[in-house]
Amino acid sequence: MSVIDLTHPISADVPVYFPWHPPTSLEQTANYAEHQCVVHKLSLGTHTATHIDAPSHIFEGMGTIDQYDPGLWIQDARVVDLTPRHVRQEITVEELRARSLTPGMAVVLKTGWDVRFGDADYYATYPPLSLAGAEYLAALPIPLLAADTPFTMDVHRTMLRRGIPLVTNINNTARLRDGVVRLVAAPLLIANGDGAPARVFAVVGD
Repeated sequence: MSVIDLTHPISADVPVYFPWHPPTSLEQTANYAEHQCVVHKLSLGTHTATHIDAPSHIFEGMGTIDQYDPGLWIQDARVVDLTPRHVRQEITVEELRARSLTPGMAVVLKTGWDVRFGDADYYATYPPLSLAGAEYLAALPIPLLAADTPFTMDVHRTMLRRGIPLVTNINNTARLRDGVVRLVAAPLLIANGDGAPARVFAVVGD
């Protein structure tokens, strides 16, 4: 067995693509010489880098990140390799139907766009999951959806309305092959959280 880290590191350089999303800062507040230890102050938004969206991110009064059973964050997941992908090339429902996905199993969409995370045009160029594709996945149903891209607002509404969390902006997908992995996607336990940064792993057989 081996473990693949699917997480973008958090640093002060993590890009922020929307003016209403807070920037990330990492400030040292203690040092070895004066305090005999090192401590940093971390400030970041709930949807920074690799993160998970809860229904309350979009829908007022719906579920928050801390209300999920922690067992949800450990799932068998089908990796759907959709590479290579062109700029803004939608992931179609026909592509997903052709994979014979298993109802009740989480899905990981691999487009290869994680290598462009941090580019100024990342949100303008990523290949989105189509609305029809999202509706198909939600109807299977699936417990969890992960991708190495963001998701459109239509996809947010489709999945989160049904309580299906979105694991957004995963990393290192070049190391994932089409097939089944054990996905571990652990969000920070934020009270009443609309989402949370997450550490995400894939456990695979050798």
